[in-house]
Amino acid sequence: MSVPASNFDGAWKETVEVFLPGLIELSLPAISGQIDWTRGYEFLDSELRSLFPRRGSRRRVDKLVRVFFKDGRSQWIYLHLEIQSQASEDTPIRMFQYYYRIYDQHRMPILSLAILADPNPHHRPGDLDLRIAGSGCLFQYHVCKLTDFTDEFLEASPNPAAKVVLAHRIAQRTAKDPAARMQAKLRWIRELIRQGFPRGHLEKLFRALEAMNPLPDKLDVEFINQVNQSEGTTIMPIITTFERRIRRQVLAEGLAQGISQGISQGISQGQLLTLREAIRDLLEERFGHTPPGIGERLEQEKDPVVLRSWHRRTATIESLEAFGRILEPKAS
Repeated sequence: MSVPASNFDGAWKETVEVFLPGLIELSLPAISGQIDWTRGYEFLDSELRSLFPRRGSRRRVDKLVRVFFKDGRSQWIYLHLEIQSQASEDTPIRMFQYYYRIYDQHRMPILSLAILADPNPHHRPGDLDLRIAGSGCLFQYHVCKLTDFTDEFLEASPNPAAKVVLAHRIAQRTAKDPAARMQAKLRWIRELIRQGFPRGHLEKLFRALEAMNPLPDKLDVEFINQVNQSEGTTIMPIITTFERRIRRQVLAEGLAQGISQGISQGISQGQLLTLREAIRDLLEERFGHTPPGIGERLEQEKDPVVLRSWHRRTATIESLEAFGRILEPKAS
C-alpha cells in the first residue's frame, strides 16, 4: 500500500503565517525574547516578490517580515525555510543573495534565519566567507536545524510550532509505512488534546498534520473513524471532513469500483453543491471572500474528483491568485 505524497511546503507556509511568534521562539529563543509581539508584525511579501519574481521553488519557504523590538526598533527578518528531503549545499549562497538584494533595494539591515528541515543531522551549512587578501566580506546568518530537537522536547512543549515539527518528523519517518503513519497521527492528536490546545490552534495544527501526512483512502477512513470514536467533537478538522464523509458512505455502499470511481458515480447533485460550498467556506475563512471568477469556475466544474482535489488544496494554498491558477483549464 503506497503512501500519498506529502505537501510540506504548503503546510509550512501556513505555519509561518499563523504561528510566527512560536516559530521564532523555537528557532531563535534569545532573539524572540527581545521582540515586542504585542505590537504585531507585518509580512512584506510584495517586497520579496519584487526582488525575486520567480523564487517559488518547491520545498522552500521564504518570508520577509517586519517586527518591533522591545526597545522600539523596527527590524526586518528574512526567514528562509529549507524543506528539502536531501541536504542542499548552496544554502549559504542563497542566503547571501537574498540579503544583499533586500539591502540594496531597501537599505535595511536584515536578520537572516535559515531553518533546515532535512533529515540529515550532519548537514550544517556554515557562513559564506568571501574574504581574500584583505578584501571581501564574511556573511553570517542564523541556522536552526530541526533534527537538533528531541522528540521528548517537542512533545512536552506548549509551543504550536513544535507540534508542526513533530508532524514533519512523522512524515519523514513513515514515508513508506502507512499503518505506522496512521498510529503516529492518532498519538499526535491525542497528545495535543491532552495538553489542552485551544480549538483554533487544533484546527490549524491538524491541517498541517494532514498536509504532511496523507494516508491511502482506506486507512484515511479508519483514521477519521478512530478519531471520532476516541475524541468525539473535541477536534473539528476542516480540511477534508466532507471528503471523508463521502468516502465512508461509498465504502458502506460497497461500491466495488474503488473509492475515486465510486465517488464519481455515486455523488448526487446536492453533494456537488456541498463540495462547492465547502471550498467557498474555507476560502472565506482564510482570505475573507470568494472572488466572482473563482465562484463561477466552481459552478462550472461537474467532476466531484476535481472538486475534492481543489478542496484539499484550499487548505494550504498561499493566496487567492495561486488558487485561481489551479482552477484554470489545462491546455490540451
